[in-house]
Amino acid sequence: MEQLIAKHKEEYGHTPEVIVQVPGACTVLGAYADACRGWSLVGTDRSTLYVAISVRDDNMVRLFNATLNDRKRFPLNNIKFRKEDRWGNYPKGVIAMMSADNHEIPGLDITLKGRLLYADNQMVSTSSAIGTVLAVDHLLNLDLSFSATIRLVYQANTTFNSEPCRVSDLLTILNSGRDKLFFFDLQHVTYQERIFPFTEESPQYVALIVDSKIPPSAMREEIYYKKLDIEAAFEQLSEHYSGAFIRDFPESDITSRVVHLDEEARHNAQYVLMESQLVKDAANLLTPRDAPQLGKIFGRIQTGLRDLLEVTVPEIDWLIKRAGELDGCLGAVQVDNGFAGNIMVLLSKQALPSYISRLEDYEHIFGFHPRWYIYGGHEAAKVVLPEHR
Repeated sequence: MEQLIAKHKEEYGHTPEVIVQVPGACTVLGAYADACRGWSLVGTDRSTLYVAISVRDDNMVRLFNATLNDRKRFPLNNIKFRKEDRWGNYPKGVIAMMSADNHEIPGLDITLKGRLLYADNQMVSTSSAIGTVLAVDHLLNLDLSFSATIRLVYQANTTFNSEPCRVSDLLTILNSGRDKLFFFDLQHVTYQERIFPFTEESPQYVALIVDSKIPPSAMREEIYYKKLDIEAAFEQLSEHYSGAFIRDFPESDITSRVVHLDEEARHNAQYVLMESQLVKDAANLLTPRDAPQLGKIFGRIQTGLRDLLEVTVPEIDWLIKRAGELDGCLGAVQVDNGFAGNIMVLLSKQALPSYISRLEDYEHIFGFHPRWYIYGGHEAAKVVLPEHR
């Protein structure tokens, strides 16, 4: 945080009055469940974003991205989306929504810094908007309610920026914490808290996050278009279902071709319905710490990602295959934490050194230096300066 304070002071000539820390969200299982309003397991992740803010004496808002060394600015009397402003549109959208709510926003100096700024647009827009709302709320003593915070972030992302925004991500980033996952029912937008037992403190099994470090473009665009195809598949499927919830559509009717879908749509719908149901099973395995059964679910979901959705790449396949060859490795699966090409490997602490050594082979073969850490969640978004709040 000291670096952020120094950057803000160097850029604007004064220290920030408020700093907010925002974690990323990690959908461990159920990354595609939105399509059927099914179930997902989401926690906070260690990659973070900091938003520093202070008041100016004019009508301008200046934005400094200290991670990308980029700058934007806009006047408060003419807040418009501009494609060329890229990341700057995310805090700008928040200011626009707060102004529309008749909050009197003064001129502001805002600095953003953190690894989370390298994530995909959805994660950057979500974390930037949350950080900006919390920072402005604290700076101006607005005392916003929790529901107002959620609404402002959601509107800034979807209305002003036309970016997808998951309410499950918002609720997780604002509420969750260390060693926790939220088990979401996306149909009713409710969640239950689950303790995630496979952290550093676990006596036997740990969940390792491995970042393959492949170029983000290798998967992000493919996944974006895959999600559009999935939406189209469920539009087709809904024409054949008269039940209350599409997530309850019998998977067997798809696999046995009782309903007519083209082959790609059939695979997409089959995977999403299967994944959603498996998330329910996985959530029930966390409290009894049933690592072997959870590992099997990881394997089934990853097989579906590879064979039905076809959203894996050789690097991911290699990392997962090498994990499966080790005694003590229970399963591995791709996770959605804003960084393309990340997996979670569930394995014993005894097997951990062997798998880490295989990551050196990965670097020699593919030329990418992987990053890894034991998953354990992170604190919810919060004001860290002033420290007493």
